[in-house]
Amino acid sequence: MTATLSAGDQAVITGLSRSHIEVTTAGLKPFLQHSIWIGQTNHYAHDVVDRLNQAPADATQRRDLAQYIAASVSLHASDGWSYLGRAVACVLAGDTHRALHLAYYAELRAGLSLLASAGVGIFNHRHYVVPAVNSASKLHVQLGTHVTAWLALEHWAQQPASGALFTDLVRPEGRTLNDWFQPQGGAATLAPQAKDWFMQWGMDLGLASKDRDARNESSYRPDGIPAIWQSFPKDGLEFVRDTWSALEPSSTSSFEQIDRHILRLALERHFHGLTGRVAVATDPAFAALVNSAVDAQGFADATADRLKKFLLRQAAPTDPLIFRYSTLPPGTPATDALAVLSRAVLLLRIATGSAQGLLHQAGVGADVLSFWWQKVGEARGLWPPDAPPTTLSDLWADVEESLSDLSTIEADDPSALESVNGIAFRAEVRLGVLSSHERVGLWGLCPT
Repeated sequence: MTATLSAGDQAVITGLSRSHIEVTTAGLKPFLQHSIWIGQTNHYAHDVVDRLNQAPADATQRRDLAQYIAASVSLHASDGWSYLGRAVACVLAGDTHRALHLAYYAELRAGLSLLASAGVGIFNHRHYVVPAVNSASKLHVQLGTHVTAWLALEHWAQQPASGALFTDLVRPEGRTLNDWFQPQGGAATLAPQAKDWFMQWGMDLGLASKDRDARNESSYRPDGIPAIWQSFPKDGLEFVRDTWSALEPSSTSSFEQIDRHILRLALERHFHGLTGRVAVATDPAFAALVNSAVDAQGFADATADRLKKFLLRQAAPTDPLIFRYSTLPPGTPATDALAVLSRAVLLLRIATGSAQGLLHQAGVGADVLSFWWQKVGEARGLWPPDAPPTTLSDLWADVEESLSDLSTIEADDPSALESVNGIAFRAEVRLGVLSSHERVGLWGLCPT
C-alpha cells in the first residue's frame, strides 16, 4: 500500500508561512551571540526523539521545539555537505557501494534542511510543524523519517511557496530568477519548473520511501552478492573535478556557476513549453526570448553580450555533469552513485541557500556564527589550528590549487590518474581537499 499524507496534514503544510520560521530563527540570535545554537535549558537540547514520545506539554516546550527546528535548518545543510564529501572520498577510492549509501544521506539531509526551512520538522515517527512564531504542533503522520521526508517534500513542492522560494534563491549575476523571468511573467511562470526540479533532485528519497529494500541493498547488504560492485575511476575523477568547477563561488554568489546553468535550462524549458521546439541559438524566437530576458536586467553592454552568448550556448555550451547525471534513474551500476551525488549537490544548493536566507533575515552573519564554523573547519582540517581564513570563500583557493595539480600530473603522464591506484598514490595529497565539501557548506551559509 502506498504511503500518503492525510488530508489534514497536507492542509497544515500548505498553510505554513516562511515568515513564522524567519521570526523564530531571529529568536536564536541571543543564543548564537553566546556561542550556542539553542538555549541551554531548551527541553529538546538532548534526546530530542525520546522527548518527542510525549507531545510538548506547554507553550514553553512548543517554543523550544520550534527553535530546535529553526536551528536544524543550517545544521542539516552543513551535515549534508559533510556526507557528500565522504561519498566523494568513496568514489575516489573506488568504493561505489559506500558512495551510494553516503550520497543518499547527503540528499536526505538536504531534504530535511529544506523542509525545516519551510517549518516542517522531521524526526522519527513523530513529526512537527511551526504553524506560528515560536510554536510547534504535531502532524498526524507516524511513518519513519525517510518516508515522511519524501511525502512532505512532495506535497510542499506543489505549493506556491516552493516556487517562490526557488525563484528567489537562484540568483545568477545577483538577480533572482523572478527578476530574470519578469518579461515572461515572473515566478508564476516558473512554478511548474520549480516543482519538477525538486521532484528530480529528491528522486532517491521518493524511491527509498516506496522501496525500502532498494535502499537497504546499498546500506546493509554485503558487497559481492549477487555480483561484485564495479568502480569506474576515470568517470569518478572526471565527475569530481567537474562538480568542483560547478561549485566555484564568485564575489557576488556562493553558487554562481550552478545558478547560471539553472537559468539557461529554465529558459530552454520555458521556450520548449511555449513552442514545442528545442531551444537553439539559430531559432529567432528563442534568441528573442534570451535577448528580452537579458535586456530587462539593465546590464552593461559587455556583461549583456557575455550572458547572451552563454544562454544561447555559443559560450560554455555544455552543462556541468551534475545536471546530466541528476536526470538518471537508478539501476545502472556505472552511474548510480554519481547520479545520487548529483541530486544531492543540487538539493543541497537550494537547502543551503534557504538556510542562509533565514540567517540573513535574522541578521546573523559569519561573525556571529564564528564560534561554530571555526570549530567545524578546524575539525575537518580545512585550515591549521587557530588560523581560520579571513573570508570563507578563500577556501576555494585550496580546491583550485588541487585541480591545477591534477592537470599538471596528467600533463606529465596522461595515464597517471586512470586507475584507483594511480589516483591514490599520484594524487594522494589532493584527495583530502577534493573530498572536503564541508567548505561549500561554510561559504554557502556564511558568504561574504
